[in-house]
Amino acid sequence: MQKIAAGLLMGMLATAGSAFAQDPSGGGGGGADVPFNKYLEYNYDKMSIKERKALPYPSLREADVLYAQRIVRMIDTREKKNLPLQWPKNPLNKLMYEMTTVGEDGNPGQLKAYKNDSLTSVYMVDEVKKMGAIEETVQVQVDPNDPYYLVDSTVYTPFDYVSIRKYMIGEEWIFDKQRSQFFPRIDWIAPVYKPLLGGIELPEQPMFFVSWNELRNVLVNEEIFNRKNDAMRLSYNDYFEMRLFSSYIIRESNEFDLAISDMPEFKDNPMEALYESERIKEELFNWEHDLWEY
Repeated sequence: MQKIAAGLLMGMLATAGSAFAQDPSGGGGGGADVPFNKYLEYNYDKMSIKERKALPYPSLREADVLYAQRIVRMIDTREKKNLPLQWPKNPLNKLMYEMTTVGEDGNPGQLKAYKNDSLTSVYMVDEVKKMGAIEETVQVQVDPNDPYYLVDSTVYTPFDYVSIRKYMIGEEWIFDKQRSQFFPRIDWIAPVYKPLLGGIELPEQPMFFVSWNELRNVLVNEEIFNRKNDAMRLSYNDYFEMRLFSSYIIRESNEFDLAISDMPEFKDNPMEALYESERIKEELFNWEHDLWEY
């Protein structure tokens, strides 16, 4: 009798276990509707980031802006603090490049790629795809019996977004006297690459510019790796708004509109240019610190 009862109990447990088991075809109970298990959701659905919306910034009046300073920073993803930007599951270079090249040729991409930091003119999808791509003309032997019968053929190698390791960020530091806050507002982000001309690698330059107000609506639903806890991943929007990245200043607003490294006194001295970058950073910190009495 005891054996029969034990058998019935095991059968009931097995049935209940199969009823509540996760569908292996999807992630976290998504079933066949989940096309790709991007974040390895095996045991539950991670909905906190997927359902977020980018909140609008507080309103800002010109009369309340007592001080403003435009800054351009460089983020190098090879630095230890910035390594989450290269997370293979969801790297930033893949997100930005694919979003700007999704669409039909002759039209802007799903995410607009602007030609300048004024964000006035837009690249078309086919123009973005040509950047960094290599087009070569090679001779191909047509007749195996005649080694001198050659035909020119064009070989096209598309741009590999993995080579993007740096990003330029344009931001404005603002002091709002109404709220007594000194804070940065990101204006745009530009991936940096090294173009090829005649097989020669040119100095690095911005590939295109993306408006932060347009990009943050995408990044708010994209996860970035959290070293401390896989259950508490941040979105890319959180990562930038909370200033969790490491960077250095390469330009401040000036009458010549030049980067620090292009100024005559720093052009041939990269170490002095770095010191100047730190001086500007310290100046911003001191400006806010000197506002208050302790």
